[in-house]
Amino acid sequence: MTGSSNQPLLELPDVQTWDLDSKVVLITGGASGIGAATARLAASDGANVLVCDVDETNGRKVADEVDGHFISLDVTSADSWQAATKDLDRLDIAILNAGVEFRDPADFERTPDDPGAWNLDLYERARGVNVDGVAFGLHALVPIFDRSGGGSITVTASLAGLIPWSPDPIYSMTKWAAVGLVRAATTPLRRKNIMINAVCPGGVATPMTRVFDGSVPPGMADPSHIATAHLGIATSGHSGRIIKAVAGFPHAAHQFAEVTNTF
Repeated sequence: MTGSSNQPLLELPDVQTWDLDSKVVLITGGASGIGAATARLAASDGANVLVCDVDETNGRKVADEVDGHFISLDVTSADSWQAATKDLDRLDIAILNAGVEFRDPADFERTPDDPGAWNLDLYERARGVNVDGVAFGLHALVPIFDRSGGGSITVTASLAGLIPWSPDPIYSMTKWAAVGLVRAATTPLRRKNIMINAVCPGGVATPMTRVFDGSVPPGMADPSHIATAHLGIATSGHSGRIIKAVAGFPHAAHQFAEVTNTF
């Protein structure tokens, strides 16, 4: 990862290996869903995987399965980030994947249309995981990448971060924030030889979407499909790309309107 290409990137190449042998890959939200699938895929390609999650039981199971290492991490806490990374002296790829919806995790009702009826505790939870979890992660990990001479960061955003998703506007807001942070951080991180990109899945068959049995309902993506997007863009040499990862389609970069003057 010695630099980034300025050539247009329309689709990620379909490859079977990402040359991860002996690379150190840290994954948040690694106990289930996209995070667990990415841990398995990275480990199968030779990576040393650090599985980070608040779910210690399932996190340790995934870490044991991939012969990796489990790290207890609450991504919403800067102190937890510092404790989790204080002994980490090398890092090649970080996948900031932890995420939650705004909908109530117990009854999974649709978000009320009326903002005056929103549950603010759930709002704080969604903002904490989806926004603070990325910002605190960058704050803790960039110095480690800097000491290592560079590396690559990917963030799990969402198609809801590219288009308004009215069933859950708070989730949509947090994912727009993640996309904006990735795009705005590209230039300062490139100066440190750190690539940063985001992956925007559509519907994915994970516990967050109430799929608990490993099945993949029609129209949803298998978590491993999203994992290939993470590893593909992380090792591409590109930076500032927002990759759409949707079931039945190749991974493709979202094309934003060109900006010719920044501040």
